[in-house]
Amino acid sequence: MQIPSKDIPQADVLGDVIRAAEAVSSDFTTYQGIANYIDKVERQGRYYRRAAEIIGLISTHQNHSVLTNFGNQFINSSAEVRESLLRQAVLNARLFQRMIVYFEMHPEGITQAEIQGFMSEVTQPDVGVSMLPRRVSTVISWLETIGILEKRFGNIYRLNQQLINNIPILNFDDTEPLIPQTNELREYEEVEARQRSVGGEIIVMRDQAALERAGAAHTQLVNIVAERVRQSGNLPKCNQLIDLAARINNEAYLFEMKSLTPGNARSQIRRGISQLYEYRYLQNLPNVSLILTIETPIPEQLAWMARYLEEDREIYLVWDGNNELFASNQTREYLSFLWND
Repeated sequence: MQIPSKDIPQADVLGDVIRAAEAVSSDFTTYQGIANYIDKVERQGRYYRRAAEIIGLISTHQNHSVLTNFGNQFINSSAEVRESLLRQAVLNARLFQRMIVYFEMHPEGITQAEIQGFMSEVTQPDVGVSMLPRRVSTVISWLETIGILEKRFGNIYRLNQQLINNIPILNFDDTEPLIPQTNELREYEEVEARQRSVGGEIIVMRDQAALERAGAAHTQLVNIVAERVRQSGNLPKCNQLIDLAARINNEAYLFEMKSLTPGNARSQIRRGISQLYEYRYLQNLPNVSLILTIETPIPEQLAWMARYLEEDREIYLVWDGNNELFASNQTREYLSFLWND
């Protein structure tokens, strides 16, 4: 799916996007009022209002803007909290998520011309030839402002590795590839088509995933693995179905977390197996590594399932032991990033 041009910001100064939200909080609710508040012409008042909408600070109906719940939270937060919330807001926008994934695929860095080529591929073609370079400059400016992007010698842009640990788990829309293997639009279209093909069943899958995530043990497992991914210098991602995904050394990994008791171990493991296969299909990742992460070791009477998972199903098994991850020697060697080996 190509991103609509209306969802590509045309407001270069992220600080003034914040001021646009502040204008709305001060009852300057039209684009004309916003423009006056931030010292811009009326046309730019519309641009900055739309930019504030893109990152979820305000919503607008018939030229009347109001703060969203997130916008209220942001306006009433300290400068330190605002910095974290702003980074989260930008990275939650679909365009910026695609850009982050694109940069992730090119750790050596990319040029502004290459960024423009990618944006041209994944956004609607109604953005004019003369307009696209300006929008590319805006995207780069925003990512530099929140500290995620750094400019290197030779006008090369790349992710700022020093800030990886400050990035929360990136929460993607279900129809977005979490770990795209190419820069081509067809890959985005294929994942969206597979998601649509599931139909109403996707609601059942989302509800089940949401129920499982409500448990403290599940949250703990996700956080442990996500932190290990960050420590390896990579970005943990998720969506409403998939607990965690990551690209590490240009290899793709999908994680499913499962709480476990002696009474439900067999059913939980079976559920985890089926979910990993389903998610592999929905994300169009035939060569992804699948990892089942469980709360406790497999009960002794089900010890055979560990070999079944790893030798027959080609699913790597990891388990928690008082905030310390464990696995077979083979799995530990393959997933060495989880132990910083």
